[in-house]
Amino acid sequence: MPHQLANVSGVILAAGQASRMGRDKLSLPFRGLPILQHVVNAARNSTLRDVTVVLPKGSELRRTVDLSGCNVVTSVHRDMGQAESLKTGLRSVIDTADGCMALLGDQPLITASAIDMLVGAFTQQPECWVAPVQEGMRGNPITIPSTWFPKVFELEGDTGARPLLGSPGLTLRLVRIHEVGPFIDVDTEEQYQRLLTNYGQKTA
Repeated sequence: MPHQLANVSGVILAAGQASRMGRDKLSLPFRGLPILQHVVNAARNSTLRDVTVVLPKGSELRRTVDLSGCNVVTSVHRDMGQAESLKTGLRSVIDTADGCMALLGDQPLITASAIDMLVGAFTQQPECWVAPVQEGMRGNPITIPSTWFPKVFELEGDTGARPLLGSPGLTLRLVRIHEVGPFIDVDTEEQYQRLLTNYGQKTA
Protein backbone atom coordinates (compact mmCIF):
# COMPACT_ATOMS: atom_id res chain seq x y z
CA MET A 1 0.00 0.00 0.00
CA PRO A 2 1.53 3.36 -0.97
CA HIS A 3 2.64 5.58 1.84
CA GLN A 4 0.36 8.59 2.23
CA LEU A 5 2.08 11.76 1.12
CA ALA A 6 2.52 14.67 3.48
CA ASN A 7 0.24 17.67 3.03
CA VAL A 8 2.60 19.97 1.16
CA SER A 9 1.15 23.24 -0.12
CA GLY A 10 2.83 24.96 -3.03
CA VAL A 11 3.30 28.72 -2.93
CA ILE A 12 4.41 30.26 -6.23
CA LEU A 13 6.22 33.56 -5.71
CA ALA A 14 5.16 35.76 -8.62
CA ALA A 15 5.03 39.23 -7.07
CA GLY A 16 8.63 40.32 -7.55
CA GLN A 17 9.53 43.62 -9.13
CA ALA A 18 11.88 42.09 -11.72
CA SER A 19 14.20 45.03 -11.15
CA ARG A 20 17.17 43.31 -12.84
CA MET A 21 15.07 42.57 -15.91
CA GLY A 22 13.42 45.94 -16.31
CA ARG A 23 10.16 44.43 -17.53
CA ASP A 24 7.58 41.89 -16.41
CA LYS A 25 9.62 38.73 -16.91
CA LEU A 26 6.89 36.31 -15.82
CA SER A 27 4.70 37.20 -18.81
CA LEU A 28 7.53 36.78 -21.34
CA PRO A 29 6.82 34.00 -23.85
CA PHE A 30 8.53 30.62 -23.61
CA ARG A 31 7.39 27.67 -25.73
CA GLY A 32 4.24 29.59 -26.58
CA LEU A 33 3.17 30.33 -22.99
CA PRO A 34 4.07 32.97 -20.40
CA ILE A 35 7.00 31.89 -18.21
CA LEU A 36 4.78 31.78 -15.12
CA GLN A 37 2.28 29.45 -16.83
CA HIS A 38 4.88 26.67 -17.00
CA VAL A 39 5.44 26.86 -13.23
CA VAL A 40 1.70 26.90 -12.53
CA ASN A 41 1.13 23.91 -14.82
CA ALA A 42 3.88 21.87 -13.18
CA ALA A 43 2.59 22.64 -9.70
CA ARG A 44 -1.02 21.83 -10.64
CA ASN A 45 0.01 18.50 -12.17
CA SER A 46 2.09 17.48 -9.16
CA THR A 47 1.26 15.82 -5.83
CA LEU A 48 1.16 19.18 -4.04
CA ARG A 49 -2.05 19.31 -2.02
CA ASP A 50 -2.90 22.81 -3.23
CA VAL A 51 -1.27 25.68 -5.09
CA THR A 52 -1.27 29.34 -4.06
CA VAL A 53 0.00 32.00 -6.46
CA VAL A 54 1.22 35.28 -4.97
CA LEU A 55 0.75 38.16 -7.42
CA PRO A 56 1.31 41.92 -7.14
CA LYS A 57 -1.72 44.18 -6.84
CA GLY A 58 -3.43 44.84 -10.18
CA SER A 59 -1.23 42.32 -12.00
CA GLU A 60 -1.83 41.68 -15.71
CA LEU A 61 -0.82 38.08 -15.02
CA ARG A 62 -4.36 37.39 -13.77
CA ARG A 63 -5.49 37.98 -17.33
CA THR A 64 -2.67 36.30 -19.25
CA VAL A 65 -2.07 33.19 -17.13
CA ASP A 66 -4.56 30.35 -16.56
CA LEU A 67 -4.74 30.19 -12.76
CA SER A 68 -7.78 27.92 -12.52
CA GLY A 69 -7.64 25.60 -9.54
CA CYS A 70 -5.14 27.85 -7.77
CA ASN A 71 -5.63 30.06 -4.76
CA VAL A 72 -4.57 33.56 -5.87
CA VAL A 73 -3.46 36.06 -3.23
CA THR A 74 -2.12 39.59 -3.55
CA SER A 75 1.13 40.82 -2.03
CA VAL A 76 0.46 44.45 -1.20
CA HIS A 77 4.02 45.01 -0.03
CA ARG A 78 5.91 43.77 -3.10
CA ASP A 79 8.42 46.61 -2.61
CA MET A 80 9.50 44.93 0.64
CA GLY A 81 10.93 41.95 -1.23
CA GLN A 82 10.51 38.22 -1.65
CA ALA A 83 10.20 37.48 2.07
CA GLU A 84 6.98 39.51 2.14
CA SER A 85 5.55 37.52 -0.79
CA LEU A 86 6.43 34.25 0.93
CA LYS A 87 4.71 35.36 4.12
CA THR A 88 1.63 36.41 2.12
CA GLY A 89 1.39 32.96 0.58
CA LEU A 90 2.12 31.20 3.83
CA ARG A 91 -0.77 32.91 5.60
CA SER A 92 -3.24 31.10 3.36
CA VAL A 93 -1.87 27.59 4.09
CA ILE A 94 -0.52 27.89 7.64
CA ASP A 95 -3.40 26.13 9.36
CA THR A 96 -3.51 22.99 7.23
CA ALA A 97 -0.11 22.27 5.69
CA ASP A 98 2.62 19.95 7.00
CA GLY A 99 5.02 21.86 4.80
CA CYS A 100 5.17 24.69 2.31
CA MET A 101 7.07 24.42 -0.99
CA ALA A 102 8.18 27.88 -2.13
CA LEU A 103 8.32 27.84 -5.93
CA LEU A 104 9.83 30.63 -8.01
CA GLY A 105 7.66 32.04 -10.78
CA ASP A 106 10.68 32.43 -13.08
CA GLN A 107 11.68 28.74 -13.33
CA PRO A 108 9.76 27.60 -16.43
CA LEU A 109 11.67 24.31 -16.74
CA ILE A 110 10.45 23.00 -13.39
CA THR A 111 8.42 19.80 -13.85
CA ALA A 112 5.75 17.97 -11.90
CA SER A 113 8.09 14.99 -11.58
CA ALA A 114 10.80 17.09 -9.89
CA ILE A 115 8.20 18.57 -7.52
CA ASP A 116 6.90 15.06 -6.75
CA MET A 117 10.41 13.85 -5.86
CA LEU A 118 10.75 16.70 -3.38
CA VAL A 119 7.31 16.03 -1.89
CA GLY A 120 8.26 12.37 -1.50
CA ALA A 121 11.48 13.26 0.29
CA PHE A 122 9.62 15.61 2.62
CA THR A 123 7.07 12.88 3.38
CA GLN A 124 9.92 10.62 4.56
CA GLN A 125 11.38 13.32 6.83
CA PRO A 126 8.74 16.01 7.50
CA GLU A 127 10.90 17.65 10.16
CA CYS A 128 13.55 18.50 7.55
CA TRP A 129 13.79 21.33 5.08
CA VAL A 130 14.09 19.90 1.56
CA ALA A 131 15.94 21.36 -1.43
CA PRO A 132 17.10 20.03 -4.82
CA VAL A 133 20.80 19.65 -5.54
CA GLN A 134 22.87 18.84 -8.64
CA GLU A 135 26.66 18.57 -8.74
CA GLY A 136 26.98 20.50 -5.50
CA MET A 137 24.68 23.32 -6.61
CA ARG A 138 21.54 23.90 -4.55
CA GLY A 139 18.41 24.96 -6.38
CA ASN A 140 14.74 25.75 -5.86
CA PRO A 141 12.03 25.09 -4.77
CA ILE A 142 12.72 24.81 -1.05
CA THR A 143 10.21 23.03 1.18
CA ILE A 144 9.71 24.44 4.68
CA PRO A 145 8.35 22.29 7.55
CA SER A 146 5.35 23.75 9.40
CA THR A 147 7.36 23.88 12.63
CA TRP A 148 9.47 26.62 11.00
CA PHE A 149 6.55 28.76 9.75
CA PRO A 150 6.78 31.13 12.77
CA LYS A 151 10.43 31.85 11.90
CA VAL A 152 9.48 32.64 8.30
CA PHE A 153 7.14 35.37 9.54
CA GLU A 154 10.14 37.05 11.18
CA LEU A 155 11.97 37.38 7.84
CA GLU A 156 12.41 40.67 6.03
CA GLY A 157 13.94 41.68 2.71
CA ASP A 158 14.38 40.24 -0.77
CA THR A 159 15.71 36.88 0.30
CA GLY A 160 12.93 34.34 0.60
CA ALA A 161 13.61 31.72 3.27
CA ARG A 162 17.33 31.26 2.55
CA PRO A 163 18.63 33.19 5.59
CA LEU A 164 17.05 30.58 7.85
CA LEU A 165 19.03 27.72 6.32
CA GLY A 166 21.96 28.40 8.65
CA SER A 167 19.79 28.36 11.77
CA PRO A 168 20.76 26.14 14.72
CA GLY A 169 18.72 22.96 14.81
CA LEU A 170 17.73 23.15 11.17
CA THR A 171 18.22 19.98 9.16
CA LEU A 172 18.38 20.37 5.38
CA ARG A 173 17.78 17.32 3.22
CA LEU A 174 19.25 17.67 -0.26
CA VAL A 175 17.59 15.66 -3.01
CA ARG A 176 19.56 14.91 -6.15
CA ILE A 177 17.47 15.99 -9.14
CA HIS A 178 18.76 15.09 -12.61
CA GLU A 179 16.62 17.69 -14.41
CA VAL A 180 17.70 21.26 -15.14
CA GLY A 181 14.45 22.90 -14.00
CA PRO A 182 15.34 23.60 -10.35
CA PHE A 183 18.63 25.22 -11.34
CA ILE A 184 17.62 27.65 -14.08
CA ASP A 185 15.78 30.90 -13.40
CA VAL A 186 15.34 34.11 -15.37
CA ASP A 187 16.60 37.25 -13.64
CA THR A 188 18.21 39.09 -16.54
CA GLU A 189 17.67 39.64 -20.26
CA GLU A 190 20.79 37.57 -20.92
CA GLN A 191 19.38 34.63 -18.97
CA TYR A 192 16.08 34.89 -20.85
CA GLN A 193 17.84 34.84 -24.21
CA ARG A 194 19.93 31.86 -23.08
CA LEU A 195 16.75 30.05 -22.02
CA LEU A 196 15.21 30.62 -25.45
CA THR A 197 18.37 29.53 -27.24
CA ASN A 198 19.02 26.38 -25.20
CA TYR A 199 15.50 25.18 -24.39
CA GLY A 200 13.01 27.16 -26.45
CA GLN A 201 12.46 24.53 -29.13
CA LYS A 202 12.37 21.41 -26.97
CA THR A 203 9.05 19.79 -26.25
CA ALA A 204 7.99 19.81 -22.63
